Amino acid sequence: MIFFKYLNITIAHIVKLLILTALFAHFNIANAQPVTLKIEDMADGIYNWQGIESDLPGFGSEGPVTIDWNPDEDFFTELLYYDSGYSERAGAFCWYQLDCSLELSVSSGEDKITLDSFFLGSYEIDGDFYDYTVIDLETDAIIFSGSPWIDSSNGAIVNVNASSNVGFRILFGVDGVDGGINDISYSYSKILPTPIPTAFLLFVSGMIGLIKFGRIKT
Repeated sequence: MIFFKYLNITIAHIVKLLILTALFAHFNIANAQPVTLKIEDMADGIYNWQGIESDLPGFGSEGPVTIDWNPDEDFFTELLYYDSGYSERAGAFCWYQLDCSLELSVSSGEDKITLDSFFLGSYEIDGDFYDYTVIDLETDAIIFSGSPWIDSSNGAIVNVNASSNVGFRILFGVDGVDGGINDISYSYSKILPTPIPTAFLLFVSGMIGLIKFGRIKT
């Protein structure tokens, strides 16, 4: 403290410098980028009953996020395009009765994906309970599941609001042909480590503080 008595600098100034340094020295977090995949947007590049991953590979992928419409590389569970009828919407469906699957993943450990929601529609006039499951690919654990009642007029919006550093798999079924998915909403963000070492920033911040506030009393 003997040193500081020769300077026009207070403890408050020091605290402010430390707070500012802490804010800039650690991480720079990019804003989340929201995306909604609408099956209707595929219309110009695909016909009814065609495989989405086969005809429009990776449709809906953006930034670090990759969308796989056939993660099992299986004819029976690959999602197919249909332009209407799923609770009055277009829908992606599969041939197999259970476990139609869709996968969303990020490309590196520096990225994070948030699965916000998706829409399930039915081709059945009488309706049914349609099972769905959401799996976090980082832990291979089921994080969300349900069985909403839906029919050809009334679909269900499934709000997930979960984040992962690897990605998600969505499974849905009961009857693959009669159940379709749409409006898959997700967002992604990137955490960028600041390239300048913290110690160097502390040193520079301290020097700036001394130059600005320090005045040797004469």
